[in-house]
Amino acid sequence: MLRALNVMNGADAEPPVPFLPPHADARGLIVVDDVAYVATTRGCGAAPDGVWALDLGAKQVTTWRAPRGIAGAVGPTIGPDGTIYVATRDGQLVALESRTLKPKGAYRSGGPAFISSPVIFEHQGSLLVAASSRDGRIRLLDSRHSSFIRVPLLSHTAATAADALASWADTDDTRWLVQAAVPSGAIVTWKVVHRDSVPTLQPGWVARDIPAPLAPAVVNGVIFAVSRGARPASPAVLFALDGATGREIWNSGTTIPPVVRAALSAGGSQVYVATGDGTLYAFGFPMEH
Repeated sequence: MLRALNVMNGADAEPPVPFLPPHADARGLIVVDDVAYVATTRGCGAAPDGVWALDLGAKQVTTWRAPRGIAGAVGPTIGPDGTIYVATRDGQLVALESRTLKPKGAYRSGGPAFISSPVIFEHQGSLLVAASSRDGRIRLLDSRHSSFIRVPLLSHTAATAADALASWADTDDTRWLVQAAVPSGAIVTWKVVHRDSVPTLQPGWVARDIPAPLAPAVVNGVIFAVSRGARPASPAVLFALDGATGREIWNSGTTIPPVVRAALSAGGSQVYVATGDGTLYAFGFPMEH
């Protein structure tokens, strides 16, 4: 069921709407222009791997099936024109139409399978899509040329393959990428730079004090990452890190019990953490501050 909650108190804002088959492993829920999108993975329940769209007005569900499975922890990403991008486990980045989910194109990375969900951003006039592959590289697709840019294997990349990326631009308009490394637990960053007019990546800072982190989220240059609380007695902890340096600004202490299973989301001056017992925690500050 798709549930709409009141952001002020967590109560149901509307009656739940049927969306996916029972026991589906759903990832990356996002609502754009009154359509909810989500990816299903691992063939859980009766749900095939693919992308699902629910028109919130008509209450109709549309599905696109991924022939080789969906990669990553946070599902599809959406471009400025509404195009849906999803990475697959056979090394393809697939573009789908909004609402209908009809395929618009598929781009092969020319390398190992993707393991992360894609992230899309604009940089110096280019619309770039980034995704992490099994060899630890981050691969960049330049949508203007419909081709992947070969990014060198960076010094702190080999052991940091992860299932999601996030991106932001700082106050100097420097474009960053960040991911939570597996299995080291580090939060790893890169800067996007241009060399001979070609975008590439330059190593940034690394934070290594967050055990078993899930995919991070970035809000106004602050990186939020959550330790999932893997051990039965250890709580899950939400951390806020300075985006420029990786310095810890704040953490949630023992507020959240184990275990966190879903990625973070944010909006309206709040950051949301969903736990394995079906509880949604909201962390925030007064709007006037």
